[in-house]
Amino acid sequence: MTLARNLEAQPYPTTVFDTEEWLDAWTRATIERQRVIDPGRAPRYLLEHSPFWQGYEDETGSGPVFDRPVLTIGSVYSVFGPAYLAGDSAAVATLVDDARAQARDLGAAGVLVFNLPPEPARQWAAVRRPDVFARLDTAYYKNPGSGPDPVMGEVPRRKRTDWRRRWRRATEKNVKLVEETGPAAAAHIDRVLELCNGSAVKHGWPGLYDAPTLAAVLATPYASVIRAEWEGATIGAFVALEYDRRLYLWAGGTDPSVYGEVSAYPFMLYEIMAMGVDRGWDIVEFGRGNDRFKKQHGFGGLHLWGLWYSAEPGDVEVYGPRLTAVHDGLVTEAGYEGLEQRP
Repeated sequence: MTLARNLEAQPYPTTVFDTEEWLDAWTRATIERQRVIDPGRAPRYLLEHSPFWQGYEDETGSGPVFDRPVLTIGSVYSVFGPAYLAGDSAAVATLVDDARAQARDLGAAGVLVFNLPPEPARQWAAVRRPDVFARLDTAYYKNPGSGPDPVMGEVPRRKRTDWRRRWRRATEKNVKLVEETGPAAAAHIDRVLELCNGSAVKHGWPGLYDAPTLAAVLATPYASVIRAEWEGATIGAFVALEYDRRLYLWAGGTDPSVYGEVSAYPFMLYEIMAMGVDRGWDIVEFGRGNDRFKKQHGFGGLHLWGLWYSAEPGDVEVYGPRLTAVHDGLVTEAGYEGLEQRP
């Protein structure tokens, strides 16, 4: 069974980022400088610094958006925010009102709700209209087993031929896909960290991960390391999360020194899509970033919206234009010119 390709029309159940295990892991993550205000299922953090948020600022050349900590609902590292709340208007109203009051008490630069897909963002905004909507990212996905190709699905013919060629060349050179969990996965943290941060830096972003954060995530029951291994070396790796018939490729990177000989990235994606068919996953979530590659290879995209609520009336004129500039810049950088600002 596969889901319809238009995920925007689907209801939004809880994701792996709403589970107790993920939320507990994020209280132990050290990559963001923050204080846990409320660790509940729609967690609140007083965020002082995030390399992921800095990446948005760097990519758009906006400069720092916030000159004070901001109270967030969810983390930008959670690919999806608490979209499951969207159908409960009373819960949304209480959450936003309480968070705004906390932001005022804490002297924070308002409240930022992270990573709601379009329909939950619309429902959320109908209950409590934000001061700013900002499309911060796009989550990419494929439905294993759907489309004209049994593994790759819907891909333009030229890219489909190239993708299969790169996969076949890697298999002929004896590149292997290895999936590991628990201590076996944790044993590769240093190499995974090197590859993931190297990929971020290559694309002009800061290093997005650190070892304690990867260790916390890999300690959850949903996590694994999926590696491309060649001649005894790890040349590519994903930190993956499997939950509710979905595989989330949360972090990843490949070794650029072998690009001329083997293509680890296309190889791993092909093998993972084939794995999805065999294991009955409804969706492979391919995460965010690298928009051009993902669109060219037929991955569907789901825009993720940030909703910002001012704590004090005067904050709107200070932070509103800065957040709007980030939205405009990210839309252009990702190749989505003309995307309207409001869901």
